[in-house]
Amino acid sequence: MKYYLAYGSNLNRKQMKSRCPDAVPVGSCVVNDYELVFRGVATIEPKPGASVQCGVWKISKADEVSLDRYEGYPRLYVKQDFRVTVNGKTVRAMAYVMTDGIRRLSPPSTGYLLTIAEGYDDFGLDDKPLTIAAIRRD
Repeated sequence: MKYYLAYGSNLNRKQMKSRCPDAVPVGSCVVNDYELVFRGVATIEPKPGASVQCGVWKISKADEVSLDRYEGYPRLYVKQDFRVTVNGKTVRAMAYVMTDGIRRLSPPSTGYLLTIAEGYDDFGLDDKPLTIAAIRRD
């Protein structure tokens, strides 16, 4: 099992249960010096002083294969490792990060945003940064 960081629709426990049946939610963490943005779909990008709330899952190899397909790996998203602290323990966790120059900032669809918002509730995250990212256009 490996640690996986979710910041978008994969925060949603119902969605993850159907996509990744072996996945187990571990807790939440913060990734510093990154920000949540939408390029139609969610991604995180480097930004000094910013932070992104994430849910942390333990996933199996089969779950990772399923996520690779869902995330369009390696064309749309690439895998990036982060060192994060979850439940008082520092771990290395993988996240999918959109490849450079793929899309301009653009808002998410309503259904996609609602799926992410449910995931924020599932992990007990503050949804204010989600709302800000969803309306950002610059």
